[in-house]
Amino acid sequence: MASLANKLPLRQPGQPAPRWLPAMLITAGVLAASLWYLRPTPLEFPMDDTYIHFVYARNLVEHGHLMFNAPGESGVGSTSLLWVLLLAAGYRLGLSLHLTAKALGIAALVATGMLLFHLLRPKAGWGLSLACSLLTALSGSLLWFALSGMETVLFLAVGLTALLLYRQARWVWLGVALGLLALVRPEGLALAVVIGLLEVWRARRVPVGLLRAAARAALVCAPWFIYLYARTGHWLPTSGLGKQLTTTLALSFAMQRVEGLAEVGRYPQLLYLPLWIIYLLEFVLGGAALPPPRLQIELSDARIPYWLSLWALLGWAVVLTPLLWMAGRRLARQPAWRRWLDEAAFRPLLALALWAVLHNLIYMLVLPTPGTASRYGALNHILLWCGLALTIFRFVESKRFRWLCAGWLLVTALCNTVYWNSVYDANLAHMQQVRIRAARYLAENLAVGDFCAAVDIGALRFYAGAPLLDLGGLVDPELVSVYTSGRLEQYLASRRVTCLVLPDRLAASGDGWLELSGVIGVASPPLFHLQEIAVFAIDREQWLVGYRPTMNYQATVTIYRLINNPAPQ
Repeated sequence: MASLANKLPLRQPGQPAPRWLPAMLITAGVLAASLWYLRPTPLEFPMDDTYIHFVYARNLVEHGHLMFNAPGESGVGSTSLLWVLLLAAGYRLGLSLHLTAKALGIAALVATGMLLFHLLRPKAGWGLSLACSLLTALSGSLLWFALSGMETVLFLAVGLTALLLYRQARWVWLGVALGLLALVRPEGLALAVVIGLLEVWRARRVPVGLLRAAARAALVCAPWFIYLYARTGHWLPTSGLGKQLTTTLALSFAMQRVEGLAEVGRYPQLLYLPLWIIYLLEFVLGGAALPPPRLQIELSDARIPYWLSLWALLGWAVVLTPLLWMAGRRLARQPAWRRWLDEAAFRPLLALALWAVLHNLIYMLVLPTPGTASRYGALNHILLWCGLALTIFRFVESKRFRWLCAGWLLVTALCNTVYWNSVYDANLAHMQQVRIRAARYLAENLAVGDFCAAVDIGALRFYAGAPLLDLGGLVDPELVSVYTSGRLEQYLASRRVTCLVLPDRLAASGDGWLELSGVIGVASPPLFHLQEIAVFAIDREQWLVGYRPTMNYQATVTIYRLINNPAPQ
């Protein structure tokens, strides 16, 4: 037995941990958590936008065009060219789009965890860096993003890759990574701006390496933006215009339903920071995830109840508030920007923080919403979990309070992951029983010559197979002027629309914060009347579990036939 023990590769005190251990722990943790989340339906997705990418990828392979309905359409409704190309590559190799998206999302989450570990390790040490990586990669929100079929976690992985290349001063490869980041999502250019400004500030000139990086980034991504401008007349995908319009309309409509906030709704930028603070407290730091006793709150006549755990309130008061105070005092007392810039290990961390600030500022000005399940601000989740862990183990001097804080963080993180599993399951149920069922109904019941218009077009187009008129403005940039001029009915008539698919139900209450029919102006059109022909819904309590933290869908999907009203005599 002693001879066997001598042969085992046991780690001795003070001996560095094996280099493969962090990668193994992060990979095993992500795979185990992903399999747990995937149990109900391994190959479906919790949101509708996923299927928009699927339609573009399938059409690219089958028809050779980047299109949603037909070649020559004016808009581009996919914001992520690189994600579409990766999906199309898997589809071309014979893999299903569903399997390709799941595999890419899980791989990107593993990569995000490992890249974060390597980014933090020089300054935070082995153990604390691993803790930050696991807290982030296994958080419920990041798991939801990875399994949603969207490009969200790929955006994080490519951005963190760029930051590591920046630390190593590998300028040519940095340029490639920054160019790819802009192809994942156009707002990825914000990281290029941050790195450029930091380098110019640090060197008091434009370094040659920075010029090389900029040239390579332009070589990678400029053709895409030139193509967009030549095709659409816009430098960015037209889906951004549609999202901006519908978000502004929706926020204004929702604020009308909250007493005292109607005026604020006219300036949605003012809501961005408060929305994020409330969102993180409620849906990430235990408000909805920690156990009873709970307070119930209803904010409007939408009849959407929200629960707030009293344990979460206790944790925010006893742990979170002191932590924020300590971190704020330490940073204010020791301004070290110059040192952070000069030290290679600190520089990418400073760039990460400034990237998050600029990223949020862009969204506050252009698209002032956290997005579905907060995916527009996925960077914020990295800063949240890493910031809490680093503050606890670097700024808290009292050993007892440090371990109290660590226990609170661990329990909150575990409850968060469990909670988001229930959200993911409810989202899947809604997609299968409502959105996908509605799409299959159209596939089986559309008559020859029927043409449907819809607000949410992803699953409908993918599963129904027939072209759709997009009322969200993602594919057709003309919708912006149509809505602002109040010409929606004339627009529908000119396109010979015969049916309408709405994610709510006319004259119904308690369907969600929004009444999409009212927002877009088809609740009582004078040129048409709407004949209800099919309604799809799930249990209200199950719907609420998925709706509250994602704002991803209304309670029902209703299909209407548009009947022309008789001309006035």
